[in-house]
Amino acid sequence: VFKNLQLFMENKQPEDDLFDRLNTGILNKHLQDLMEGLTAKVFRTYNASITLQQQLKELTA
Repeated sequence: VFKNLQLFMENKQPEDDLFDRLNTGILNKHLQDLMEGLTAKVFRTYNASITLQQQLKELTA
């Protein structure tokens, strides 16, 4: 992963977007191909919910 990130950063300025060829529309199309109803927003919400659940579990254990 680190090597790929280094390759992606080649010929870019520090302020440049790393994934400049990716936009929400392209990402959502790909996610929809994987699972109906899946969007970047749903993915982020799910990830945040799981992360919060794990943190709360650790704090209350």
